Amino acid sequence: MGVITHTIPPMEQHRARRLQLAEELGDAIAVIPAAVESPRNDDVDHEFRQDSDFYFLTGFDEPDAVALIDPAGPDPFVLFVRPRNRDEEIWTGHRAGIEGAREQYGADAAFPIADLGGELRRRFEAKPAIHYRIGGRLDDEVLGAMKAVQRVATRFGVGAPQSIVDPSPSLARLRQRKSAPELELLDRAAVISVDGHRAAMEATRPGVFEYQVQAAMEARFRESGSPRNGYPSIVASGPNACILHYVTNDRRMEDGDLLLIDAAAEYGYFSADITRTFPVNGRFSPAQRAVYEVVLAAEREGIAAARVGGSLKEVTDAAVAVIAAGLVDLGLVPGTADDVREMHLYREFFMHGVSHWLGMDVHDAGPYRQDRKPVPLEPGMAFTVEPGLYFEPNRDEVEFVLHSYDLDEWAERRARLGVEAAKAAEADETQDAARTTHPIPAEFRGIGVRIEDDVVIDPQGPRNLTGALPTAPDEVEAVVQG
Repeated sequence: MGVITHTIPPMEQHRARRLQLAEELGDAIAVIPAAVESPRNDDVDHEFRQDSDFYFLTGFDEPDAVALIDPAGPDPFVLFVRPRNRDEEIWTGHRAGIEGAREQYGADAAFPIADLGGELRRRFEAKPAIHYRIGGRLDDEVLGAMKAVQRVATRFGVGAPQSIVDPSPSLARLRQRKSAPELELLDRAAVISVDGHRAAMEATRPGVFEYQVQAAMEARFRESGSPRNGYPSIVASGPNACILHYVTNDRRMEDGDLLLIDAAAEYGYFSADITRTFPVNGRFSPAQRAVYEVVLAAEREGIAAARVGGSLKEVTDAAVAVIAAGLVDLGLVPGTADDVREMHLYREFFMHGVSHWLGMDVHDAGPYRQDRKPVPLEPGMAFTVEPGLYFEPNRDEVEFVLHSYDLDEWAERRARLGVEAAKAAEADETQDAARTTHPIPAEFRGIGVRIEDDVVIDPQGPRNLTGALPTAPDEVEAVVQG
């Protein structure tokens, strides 16, 4: 398995990130809240996982904390934390407390969380802006402190913050390009995830339940040092593979089924993201193999298109071209491959994106477009490549709307107007378009295939972090049979 080799102490990594954010703040101040514990029932909480932005900047792994990043202030990094309390620590574990916040996490100043309101009022004075994401749990404290400072400023003619700025875009840009130590953590998460998927493939056979395969996989994650999954595991056999976010995982697998597993481990707050699809009995049927080979060819073309200066749009276009041609060759869509791309007919069977950023969150922070142009790929950027094809089990024919449109424009409209309003606009645009009905042969119905790997941009080209897990059909069959 991969070994973490970097020598930069974690505290220094977080300090370097704060310095990067400080350059964007200037004389302003940022308020970054930690996650809070979420009750599950009665006196039991859900498993705690720190907010990614907060952890990115602080490395502090306790709930209910707040960080202030104040580059122009006397204390550039301030932490508000729960103080030490022996009675509570007996029940819930050790706390760093005020001293630990300074000594272990590098805070220039630290206070009990109860002091937050007063300190915000004091530290907001003369600041030009407050960087805080409205809609969070500290709205009352931040807005209250800002108004209090403004009232004093009005009476005595001193400076006060006049605006609140969302720090999320700045943090997203910082998180989008990974440092060498961060890539080592991501690589370790990938190695653990590959090992877990291999255990799942080896545990699969007819008659086994999806949750039993899930247990074998996640046991390997834990044994290898992963404290948690990167996201809920999808273990979808047979017709369940056509449900994109299926997580029930309770079906008994049958001879002749495919099993689609989309699951990964988290390590050091970085998550991998892997999908593999394979036959439960160790042998693809002819129709299953035909669909699988189209998806695999699309994934390989998508990965090959990833390069410095390129974009995720180019990755997507390369994969979609293969999907479109493959659907035509299989007789599952009308028209030519160009028709299928221009009218996006493939989206009847491939309705999700090809790629998303990867990092501390499985769908990681970072813009996809700037000034309406795709973000150029740079060394250190990490993302998935995950084409798929899904043929619903009870859908024996499809009505295709023969209408060319710009998929990016439609996506932007949905984000701007909301899905329902955008769909109404789409219906208006296509109401006069020609339509045709096309049959889906029985042997394809109920097949769902997705193949997903994790890619990092290197100056020399794309690096597949999860490529050690087989994707070639014969190799996949061999692992399952073994």
